[in-house]
Amino acid sequence: MKEIKAYIRRDEVNEVVEKLDDAGAPGVAVIDIHPLGYGYEGNPFAPHRAGLADRYRHLKIVKLEIMCADDEVEPLVRVIQAHCCTGNRGDGMIFVSNVVDAIRICEGARGEAALRDIRRPKDDEGTPRAGTVA
Repeated sequence: MKEIKAYIRRDEVNEVVEKLDDAGAPGVAVIDIHPLGYGYEGNPFAPHRAGLADRYRHLKIVKLEIMCADDEVEPLVRVIQAHCCTGNRGDGMIFVSNVVDAIRICEGARGEAALRDIRRPKDDEGTPRAGTVA
């Protein structure tokens, strides 16, 4: 199993998450973050003497976390790259790590089985049914 962490621009999130779902991602966690380093620059309009917290207050970066099977990594990474690449600095970063185990708390499913069958059932039109859990 693998974990994909992708740091992307906030304005790309809706489309990327939808495309990841279409590509079969078992699930995507979306986390609002405030990065320092890795090529992310502070607010260019802030005075140079501004404190570190003030300079980075307006960054619009989101972290996506995806746990998946080993064979799902490359297709999911390609989806992220295809929809987030503008060719400009600050498009983001993707990290892929090994996951030793996954355990679904409610019934104890482990490993890749814990990543499967966790989506909400969909109706005849493919829309997730509200208030249901797999």
